[in-house]
Amino acid sequence: MLRQFNARAVLVAGSLTLFALPQAFAQTAVPKPADDVLVARVEGTPIFRNEVLRAFSSLPKQMQQSGLATVYPNLLERMVQQRLLVINGRKNNMAANDTVKQRLKQLEDAVIGEVYLNQLVEQNITPGSLEARYKEFLKQNPPAEEVRARHILLKTEVDAKNAIGHVNAGKTFEEAAREFSTGPSASNGGDLGYFKRGDMVKPFADAAFALKAGDVTPLPVKTRFGWHVIKVEDKRTVTPPSFEKMKPRLLREVGRNIAVGVMQQMVEGSKVERFTLEGKPLPAVPKLK
Repeated sequence: MLRQFNARAVLVAGSLTLFALPQAFAQTAVPKPADDVLVARVEGTPIFRNEVLRAFSSLPKQMQQSGLATVYPNLLERMVQQRLLVINGRKNNMAANDTVKQRLKQLEDAVIGEVYLNQLVEQNITPGSLEARYKEFLKQNPPAEEVRARHILLKTEVDAKNAIGHVNAGKTFEEAAREFSTGPSASNGGDLGYFKRGDMVKPFADAAFALKAGDVTPLPVKTRFGWHVIKVEDKRTVTPPSFEKMKPRLLREVGRNIAVGVMQQMVEGSKVERFTLEGKPLPAVPKLK
């Protein structure tokens, strides 16, 4: 019944799994995909461009900010070294090493747990559960009015009234903001972009949302930041994204709830003994109602 959700359900559960697999560079030889490019050959074993891209995506964000071209030489060299370790390790029969066997068992346990959790989520997720979550989202995020405005921030009411006088006399609002405003948006002509009513302090929001597009406040507006002259550039109503656009997020949220539920049921239906770090029995934890 749920074949259309299978691939996505796996991705959902994968992000929720209680088991962590270590990040590593590709270390085993793979046949060349039709659209890939050979970037190295180590003892006859190829390394392809897509392997480098996957390795790059696993690097810390700070390193990724340097750009692939910058880190590529060092990254490729590291992958070459990794590949040589695998090749020579296998030549030296490391597959039979006790530590390797133990680590492989740990990885197998992690994969088993992850795949099983995927299956449990997949079995319980339904189109109806996604639609119900979407309806809940719509209730929490109804269509909202937004305003795009500029402002001139000044320390005194007199200064603000003078700024209004300059605008009324023909100076553009952007010019007045750059010349007079003490706020951080002065360099952008006072542009604050689009915002919802709740994004701004109440006196500012009330004044901005009361204006029509193109209007300027006739009197300065006082807030705890100072005195504002406000111009509304545009108004719009923002509607929530469609069900289809929301589906990846809905799958994650519904999948997360399902995963929590099935894990709780599994624990409650199993015999589990808990002990302190000293080996003494832990008192029973009361169930939440």
